[in-house]
Amino acid sequence: MGIRVVVCYTGGVGSQALRLLAAEPGMEIVGVLVHHEEKDGRDVGELVGIGPIGLAATRDVDALVALRADCMLWHGLTWEPAVIARFLAAGTNVYSSMGGWWPSFIPADQETLDRACAEGGSTFLAGGNIPGLVSDVLPLFVSGYAGQVEKIRCWQSDYVPHYPAAQQLQGALGMGLPVPEDQSPTEADQGWIWGIRQSAEIVAAGLGFELVDVKVTKKEYAAALQDTVLHPSGLDVRKGTIAGARWTFTAYTGADGDVPFYEVVNEQTVGLGLAPGWRVSEDEPNWKVEITGVPTITCVFDLAFDPDLEPVSALNAARAVNAIPVLVAAEPGTKTVLDLPAPRAATLAARAKPAAGRP
Repeated sequence: MGIRVVVCYTGGVGSQALRLLAAEPGMEIVGVLVHHEEKDGRDVGELVGIGPIGLAATRDVDALVALRADCMLWHGLTWEPAVIARFLAAGTNVYSSMGGWWPSFIPADQETLDRACAEGGSTFLAGGNIPGLVSDVLPLFVSGYAGQVEKIRCWQSDYVPHYPAAQQLQGALGMGLPVPEDQSPTEADQGWIWGIRQSAEIVAAGLGFELVDVKVTKKEYAAALQDTVLHPSGLDVRKGTIAGARWTFTAYTGADGDVPFYEVVNEQTVGLGLAPGWRVSEDEPNWKVEITGVPTITCVFDLAFDPDLEPVSALNAARAVNAIPVLVAAEPGTKTVLDLPAPRAATLAARAKPAAGRP
């Protein structure tokens, strides 16, 4: 029997995680949580496009907690520490891609997770691409090759028309909504600050100093050039509404909280060539990190374009699956990426299928 895994939700990341898990010889999918009534009771393999696997999806959280699986992957649309704590208290390790990157950011969340981990002897960890890879893991790694570091800058430029979740495209990014007439804070701004602040806390702690504040220091929009219906999400983006959003976040340290040390530029688009300075082609790099120091280092991190795959979802799903062995082997407790070894590929594809000429 392999490592027993529960996956919560079958959106873009959850579905890809299930496809990976189904091909991992050392892991066993034992439960899958879904949002929608029409998915309840359907075969999980059919839901994610790999054919029947003999396991029905469910909306029953209690039933999944009762499985006491080795690990649960949380890919919900929202951060729900109370639900996650139920799994932890039952002895199920949890990896989250939606919240919990720096749990002490909200002390009540930290207390809830700590108590649940102690009760169940379990481990909690969160990760992803942003917050995660470009906003904390990669800058910390690259900083190890520079001295006298003065500033850290991170860029994300994602082309996401094929992302399958309309709610996230509009709620988190604003796609298809009217272009704001001013720079007043929006719900999307607050959501991003909530996440980027946690990455900034990780970077500050990793480099040994105190974070004072994180602010949105610039916000830009680009309008759709024509009416478009995005697939597979079905989101209707009309001409003149938001088709590109770009936030610049700046983190500060120092006795007076006025020393900028960290900057994240987050650009998201569902169109190309929207305006000068915006993404113009699908094959542009997704991420870049610059460490200003001795020497100054620029690191570009890119994803190969695949018309049959949403690459950012695939990256987050692979990270989650690869984190499972790390969590299972870890000492109990609430962890961050500073506390545990970096996940490695869970297996080589060649190990998951017979070699040529062999049965």
